[in-house]
Amino acid sequence: MAEPDATAMPPLPDAIDAETLLSLAEGGLEAAERDLRAAERATVAAMSPWDRQLREIRARLAELSTERRRRVRAAHIAQRASVRELVKSGSMPTLADALAAPDEMYDAATSLAGVKVFLKSGGEVGFGFATRPGTIAFTDGRRQEQAKTWGEARQLAAEGWEPGNVGMAGVRVHLQGSRVERVVGADEVVVAPTPG
Repeated sequence: MAEPDATAMPPLPDAIDAETLLSLAEGGLEAAERDLRAAERATVAAMSPWDRQLREIRARLAELSTERRRRVRAAHIAQRASVRELVKSGSMPTLADALAAPDEMYDAATSLAGVKVFLKSGGEVGFGFATRPGTIAFTDGRRQEQAKTWGEARQLAAEGWEPGNVGMAGVRVHLQGSRVERVVGADEVVVAPTPG
């Protein structure tokens, strides 16, 4: 005897048109409902292996997603620890030290958006607003200038300007990949020794 085709749909009772429904007695309505309920049970039973397989596929996909998130978290934690170690060893100077250093860390034309910047705690940030990245505001106490390149930032620092706005010292940074912004001291931000 041939095996039933697992992909075949269970039979569906013929549809009853509106005129015939009006003329059906109560027993006929019950019989039609009984046939439809039986077809529904057969369809649910036929779908059961497919549902089990779908649940298994979804569970495996969820496991893969969890593993990917775990790896991203582990890499993020390792990067933060690495940054903290580089800061302790002096390999990553603070922004204040880098601007005041006699040697150039970067070419003067290097865009500030291209400089790898981190908080001392290890989190990667970018200079400026999240919506307008790549600038550092400097002030002389009365005026304000925006530096967009490493050379401009070094020049303003050499002329005695400090990072910040009039009345608010510090460097505006945003967390990479987010719109979270804050102002931190120039000694709380460290720069990688090579451009990003």
